[in-house]
Formats: sequence, C-alpha cells, structure tokens
Amino acid sequence: MLRTERIDNIELLILDRPNAGNSIGTGLTTALLEKLALLKTDSQLHAVIITGAGDKFFCTGGDIKEYQTIKDKESLNAHFDRTRLIMDTLEGLECPVISAINGYALGGGAELLLCTDYRMSVKTAEIGWPQARLGIIPAWNGIDRLVRDCGPRVASKLMLSGKRIDAEEAKRLGIIDEVIEKENIVDAAFSYARTLKDSAPLALRATKKIIKACSAKPPQEVRKLQYNIFPDLWFSDDHKEAEKAFMEKRKPIFTGR
Repeated sequence: MLRTERIDNIELLILDRPNAGNSIGTGLTTALLEKLALLKTDSQLHAVIITGAGDKFFCTGGDIKEYQTIKDKESLNAHFDRTRLIMDTLEGLECPVISAINGYALGGGAELLLCTDYRMSVKTAEIGWPQARLGIIPAWNGIDRLVRDCGPRVASKLMLSGKRIDAEEAKRLGIIDEVIEKENIVDAAFSYARTLKDSAPLALRATKKIIKACSAKPPQEVRKLQYNIFPDLWFSDDHKEAEKAFMEKRKPIFTGR
C-alpha cells in the first residue's frame, strides 16, 4: 500500500499498488493520512519525496473498483473529502515536497503532482486530466491548482480536451520542473533534496510559507507576513551561524533554530 523510507531526514513516500496503477484506494488513503499527520509535526523533517512503485505508473488517481460501490452523494463526498485532505496536507507541509514522477500521472495522479513544490519526471512519463471524457471534473481541487500554476488558457486546453502530454511538453508548460533522462528518478529526487540542505531549515519553511501566501492573500498581507517573519529569522541561531561560517570561510552547520 504505502512504503516509506527515511534518509538524512528526507522522507520517501512510495505509492505501492503497481498492479492497480498506484491508484489511491481506501487503504492507501488511510495510510497516507496517518503518515502525513506525523510528518506535519516533524520539526526534523527536511524534505518529502513522493513517487510510485515500479516504472510504469506514478499514480492514476482513485480506485475505480471502489468507486463502483458508492451509491449516494453523502458517501461520495465522504470518500472524496478524505482524499482531498491528503492533497491539502501534502501541499501544506512546511518543508519542500518533491514529486518523482516515474510513469503515467493521470486524473487524480496528475492532481497529486500539483500539490508538490518541485516536480521531476522520467522522459517517458505522460500526464493528463481525462476527467471530462469520463463525464466528471477533477475532484481533488486540481482545476484551481493548474490554473494557479499555468493560467486559465493552459488549464482549459488540457482539461477540456483530456489530452495527455509527455514530460517535455509538461516542462514547457511549467507543470513540471525537470526531466530526468538517465539517472534513476528517486536518486535524482534525493540529490535535489540534498542541495536544499545548503539552506537553513527555518528560512526554507518561511520562504515556502510566503510563496504559498502569494496566491491566496492580497499583496499587502503577504508583505506584512514577510515583515513579521524577517526579524525572527535575522535573530535565529541559523542566521548567526551563517554569518560566522561566512567569516570563517566554511559551510554553515544549521540546526533549525
């Protein structure tokens, strides 16, 4: 269902249902919610990487077989609210979240990658939102996230047609950040996550918080948030260590304080 691994305070989450397209069913939903609740309060966490098991699927969304058992609107909303909570919690983690897109990211799987801060993909991956062809709309808040990232014209083109795009096109449109051709995708994600260790943890989390606020709050509120955060960072132990390390011509050793 869900496999996890922790290396250098980087948490790897593996959606492990390759025979079902790494789709997110009830069991995987529960496991993800429990794990994300722990990560949300983990002050030592440096970054999170999410990927799919195998080399064919990143994630193909929800479990179609389970959907066939839902018979009324109340049950439908309860089911999808839990999955929406996964997306919101993943997106709301204070640390950077990286998606290692190892294969097809379709439907809800494409919505999932939109919740991550940095998106890396194998060259052979395909990404698409085919929901309109199925008579529905993206259910995990993928529409507003794609509009936020790429604008309404790109979102309209992709979501109205349901057309799949390859990794290079997704990069051109700003949906993903990097296409990996030779290196193992998870290894590449860990390499990127380790580069973030050059930045102070408090500064990373603060920067992410402010960036997220830019799409949700008026400019003056965002600036007020920056003005409130800046003094705390200035007088933090990590900033003092960075100044000292600069004077001593060495790399700083950050403690997240």
